[in-house]
Amino acid sequence: MRIRTLVGILIALFLLVFLSSVAHQNIALLHQPVKLTRSAELPLWYIVLGVFLLGFLPPVFSLVVQTLKRDLAQRRNRRRKREQKSMYGSFRRAVDLESDGQWSRAAAELSGLLAERPQDFAALLRYGEVLRLQGKRQQALEVHRRASVLYPHSVALLYQLGEDYEALGEGEVAREIRDRILRDFPGLGLAILRRRRNHALSMRDWSEARKLQERIAAMVSEDDELEERELRVARGLRYQGGVELLEADRFEEAQAVFKEVLGTEPGFVPAAIMLGEAELSAGNDEQAVVEWRRGYERTGDPVFLQRLEDHYIERNDPPAAIETLRSLISQAENDLFPRFFLGRLYYRLEMHEEALKVFEELADRLESSRTFHYLVGRIHQRRGEMRKAVEAYLRCIEESGVTTTEFVCSQCRRRYSEWQDRCDQCGAWGAVELDLEEENMSSAELGVRPAPVWPVLDDGEVALAGDDL
Repeated sequence: MRIRTLVGILIALFLLVFLSSVAHQNIALLHQPVKLTRSAELPLWYIVLGVFLLGFLPPVFSLVVQTLKRDLAQRRNRRRKREQKSMYGSFRRAVDLESDGQWSRAAAELSGLLAERPQDFAALLRYGEVLRLQGKRQQALEVHRRASVLYPHSVALLYQLGEDYEALGEGEVAREIRDRILRDFPGLGLAILRRRRNHALSMRDWSEARKLQERIAAMVSEDDELEERELRVARGLRYQGGVELLEADRFEEAQAVFKEVLGTEPGFVPAAIMLGEAELSAGNDEQAVVEWRRGYERTGDPVFLQRLEDHYIERNDPPAAIETLRSLISQAENDLFPRFFLGRLYYRLEMHEEALKVFEELADRLESSRTFHYLVGRIHQRRGEMRKAVEAYLRCIEESGVTTTEFVCSQCRRRYSEWQDRCDQCGAWGAVELDLEEENMSSAELGVRPAPVWPVLDDGEVALAGDDL
């Protein structure tokens, strides 16, 4: 019981006792008749009681009604909260089941929830998605259509409708729906723009990709975790614009673009390579070499050494190539790459003694390199040292794994030296088989009958061979 209620009861009891005492002391007065008309009269206490009831009953009645309404509202709220809690629990279980790949059970939970609340937005959205995951594409489309009628301005539903139509093979309809998102909902459609930009990138349509990237950049906030990735894409497209300028013989503009890209990303190897190419195309040979050397010193990427070597060979100036590599060896903290390229350059120039001397110094550091052993074998072969050449070739073959690798997984191409019942990499049973690539013969030609393979799907389930993976 509330304190206010208790105080009210005590005050009412006090007033009742007080009025009873007053009435008892004035009993004779209360029984005095009071004339209402010439012929009608009533005792005084009737009139007092009537006046009291007229003043007391309305507020009491109003208070009782308000109390009842409040109690009923509280009961309805408690019942609604219990229902909401129950429905929230069903929805949460459905989401957990969907994430766990148990789509049938998730659909059952959502179906039960929609039976109680057929217009629930989140349930309709998820239910259609789960149906699509089950392969019930037409049913998923119907659910999302019904939801879009109830919520015509929901972008999430339009996205789902696009996925439904695409799953049904109606790509044009899906594209129209996505166009509607971009057209009717300004500031939304980021996922669509990214999807189309990536397609443009895959088709090497740089102009369209740049237009889409500009729209994406306007929508990505500074706090977006994906901003850095978008910046990298923007830099790549900017670089590609420089390549187009270079191809159009607009050398100075191309140089400006490559320098701008390198200003924001000094380690971007393609821009450094193409900056040297732009200088070379403009007739600045020495500056091109400077840019390539600077790129190597900044990144340590051997592609710069390859380009320097090719540059001097193309200009019939091998001594300059040798001198450049020697200079880089003397300046480098780790001279492995420039030393290897120097030895390979000697090999290309048929300076076998010098090449072999360089490679012998690198033997311990390049012991597992197939290319190194192959080049050493070629040098010994050209010098007529066939025994040493064979030893180097055998080492090259050994490092290639040809002598030990005889079996390969038909699913992920992991190689093994002996047969396995299950692939350790992809988890497929019965997929490790004899590597037949070198024989260039089919299994049927070798008399091998088809056998079932049990690959493991991404969600951890096992699918029989022939299932739609």
